[in-house]
Amino acid sequence: MYFYVMVILILIIAIPDIFFYRKLKDKNAKPFYIILHLIPPVFYTALFVYMKYGMPHLHNYRIVIVIMWAVFIFLLIYIPKIIHIVFYFLEKLYEKKYKRKTPHFNIVRITLTVVLLIVMLMSAYVTPRRFEVTHAEVKIKNLPVAFDGYRIVQISDIHLGSWNNKYTRFQPVIDMINQQNADIVVFTGDMVNNFAQETEGWDSLLLQIKAKEGKYAILGNHDYGDYTQWKSKERQNDNRIQIRQNIRQMGFRLLLNEHEILRRGNGSIYILGVENWGKLHNARYGDIHKALRGTNPDALKLLLSHDPTHWDEQIINKKDIVLTLSGHTHAAQMGIRLFGTLYSPASLIFKHWAGLYQYHDQYLYVNRGLGFIGIPMMIGTRPEITVITLKEAK
Repeated sequence: MYFYVMVILILIIAIPDIFFYRKLKDKNAKPFYIILHLIPPVFYTALFVYMKYGMPHLHNYRIVIVIMWAVFIFLLIYIPKIIHIVFYFLEKLYEKKYKRKTPHFNIVRITLTVVLLIVMLMSAYVTPRRFEVTHAEVKIKNLPVAFDGYRIVQISDIHLGSWNNKYTRFQPVIDMINQQNADIVVFTGDMVNNFAQETEGWDSLLLQIKAKEGKYAILGNHDYGDYTQWKSKERQNDNRIQIRQNIRQMGFRLLLNEHEILRRGNGSIYILGVENWGKLHNARYGDIHKALRGTNPDALKLLLSHDPTHWDEQIINKKDIVLTLSGHTHAAQMGIRLFGTLYSPASLIFKHWAGLYQYHDQYLYVNRGLGFIGIPMMIGTRPEITVITLKEAK
């Protein structure tokens, strides 16, 4: 957690709770109710301070899950409080101006609060289980004839630790992937939140994923264990090595700034996989030049790169890389779909954040991911399995 985020969250606690504390005092409430009122602000202030200063040293992913849900409950408590305060002052302004009372503010306040609470509960308990299969057709010039109709299933950002070892909830994902008759399945990073232990018990399930010609994976920013303070560099390296080994045990060919050749009939294309290459310089492990080493510069290439920022910064104008597959953004786990178009706060951070993009003869697809991170909610977006079909451009 950034320092300024912690400050904002504490202000969100302080402002409404000071308001309600004064109301209780004005009404001469019993000390029991005042103490009861003070429990949430004290608890959450301590929690947010811990998240800033103590959580980086935490190595138990199950506690991280508990904290995620505690933050969700924080929103359930404090959003209604803020709504109440806003409408309280709006009502006071109305009364001051028109010299009369009206019930409409209370009606709107209660209705808005109930609707928001229902949306939040649905976003935590329903939407994350409504897996969506999306289809995209990519038309590529000079595509080998044998690859016309080639089906690539892309999944991304599973964040296994956030599933809290509830394996049966993931079985529908496996079934939906296998129903797509994929030639290859690709995973574009963030298998875990931070720790190798998160993968325990998942290999048997992910081994069920089937593809005619192989399963490929890359690492995301969360697959390096960089979001915690390790007691030694050796422990961090051991964690990284174990995460990589576990991904391989799930049946994936892990591409670490490497390439392989996909062959079909008399045709072939390269599949490249780079390590994470993000906005921050300390999160740039990817090396596209290393991945390209030894490839035919005139041959068509498919790139797996976790962060779509990489496409913007290094891949555009590398015309032989005709398709890049990314994840990372989660579409901010929040959005609204109007007239078939998804709008999300993710657009304020990422130029390309969900769906298919085209620049001349190059394509980028950004998958919204299957898991969640930070807050266990998906508002207006659904976890995604992408089916990309390659077609020869006429």
